[in-house]
Amino acid sequence: MKKIVPSHPRGASIQQELLRALRYRRPLSILSVSAEFSGAPSLMSGLSRAETLLRGHLRNTDTVEADTENHSFILLPETMLDGALVMAQRLVKDLLRPEGMVKSLSIGISGIDDGIYRADDLVNTAILSDEAAQILGHPIFSIRNFLDKSLSLSTVIAIILNLPGDSLSQISSFLERTRHEPEGIRKSAAAMAVKIAKKLKIEEDDQELITFWILLHDLPRNTSAQDSTEDLPRLSRRKKVSHGKLLEMLSPPEPPLGTREKALLAAVRMLLDEVVIYNNPTQELFGDLLRKVSAECEHQGLNRQVVALLRKTSPSDWLPFSS
Repeated sequence: MKKIVPSHPRGASIQQELLRALRYRRPLSILSVSAEFSGAPSLMSGLSRAETLLRGHLRNTDTVEADTENHSFILLPETMLDGALVMAQRLVKDLLRPEGMVKSLSIGISGIDDGIYRADDLVNTAILSDEAAQILGHPIFSIRNFLDKSLSLSTVIAIILNLPGDSLSQISSFLERTRHEPEGIRKSAAAMAVKIAKKLKIEEDDQELITFWILLHDLPRNTSAQDSTEDLPRLSRRKKVSHGKLLEMLSPPEPPLGTREKALLAAVRMLLDEVVIYNNPTQELFGDLLRKVSAECEHQGLNRQVVALLRKTSPSDWLPFSS
């Protein structure tokens, strides 16, 4: 019997497979595939040829879900990330061989491992990985590359600076879940830091650097040593400046910032280091941590204006505690 590549509406089938995988504690991976076809008289002809090739690789349980004319998702039930990587490598080999059918190809890999447990998380992290592959000029990139020390810190920062939209928050949210921290704590901490920074009349460029490093301040734990010979993604002049400053901020407490900026960053870091010990801190506990960190900031002689503004915040300013 002829094997057919199944196709379903994206949201419904991904959500259905995700719920099934979580219910039975089974693996689930997804590929985000972007391709520019060549040698095809029309785009639909190219897609048809690609589908014929996919039939030789996919199981009956796997699904191909078109998103745009040159972008698709391949959903792989019962497949760990390592298995999804093998599938991606096979697709790249067949599609990019000398007589291949595409001019360019990038594949992003994600799965429900590593704290990903919602359909939108699964899709967004796959798209993020696909975009990272395109930025690096690599055919394949896995969301796990942000955790496995396969990338240098310099490369990771360059990738993030080139990613569009709210990708920084999405990566931070992914890392937050892998660390089993209170969900949303870094995003709310970054937002609070910006509010305090505006009261301190800190410049917007420095606000952006503070925000970046609050969201990803311990990313160095997940990266390899910097390689000065590596070929980084192309950066604009402004991004090059940000890239350099962010790398310099790796040696706290002396980032390339002014006294108030350093104090604000140090204070939020201290609070995060306290909060992340608890998976689900209560409002009372968070209040105790705020008072503890404020006292420590004062003891360290941090900028008085920063300490005063930190003291004025309440637990509900940082996390939406239930009443």
